[in-house]
Amino acid sequence: MKTSLAKMVVALFALALLPAAQLAADPVLEVFRTQLEMERRLMNLDLTALERVQEQLRTAADRVLRSSEDLLRAQRDGEDATALAARSADLRRAEADLQERLSASQELRSTLTARRNLIEQLQTEVNRLEETRAGRQDEVTGRWEVVIEPGGQRGLFEMRLDGTVVAGTYQLAGGWRGSLRGTLIGGNIRLERIDSQLGLAAVYVGRVVSRDGERRLEGTWEATNLALGMATSGTWIGRRAGGGR
Repeated sequence: MKTSLAKMVVALFALALLPAAQLAADPVLEVFRTQLEMERRLMNLDLTALERVQEQLRTAADRVLRSSEDLLRAQRDGEDATALAARSADLRRAEADLQERLSASQELRSTLTARRNLIEQLQTEVNRLEETRAGRQDEVTGRWEVVIEPGGQRGLFEMRLDGTVVAGTYQLAGGWRGSLRGTLIGGNIRLERIDSQLGLAAVYVGRVVSRDGERRLEGTWEATNLALGMATSGTWIGRRAGGGR
């Protein structure tokens, strides 16, 4: 329970630190990336602390050896009981200090092992989420044969996805051509069609769907230039050019 609560607190803290743009891109992935970076920094701090404790451990061990040798030599030399008692007390303090350093070293090593395991788990999850996001990117990137209603106007959208940003070009029957720009967020696509002659001509919204094993883009559109005497809204469908899925 405590471990789960601690992980939840870390995740919420990491979430609060993220810029809004990153959260919009993929909040879960960015939280894991942030937590992974935090754990790596903490591991570096732990390694530095362990190096320091190891040096203290060597110093404490040397002190125990010296005190032990001094006590043995004093006993052979026949020092009085008071002096021997003082040397024994020094040795006990040195041994206690050594034991404290040993405990600190063991605790840090245990922490490092647990942290390394967590880092590996986080990295695995980050890799999985990145692969999933890459798969989502493949749902849009490429060439799409489109049909725009009303009128059955046909054309070609060529798009690429970078994070959540969609960009590309288009050609429509009748000689219309230009660029596309938009976003893909949560499976919802929004595109602005910018004509080479008219400027911003229409806005398309839709989703990537599966029908009969085929990946398609389906949605609606609205014209932004109402002075052309043409349809002002309708539907549109996109299929992978060449029959891709």
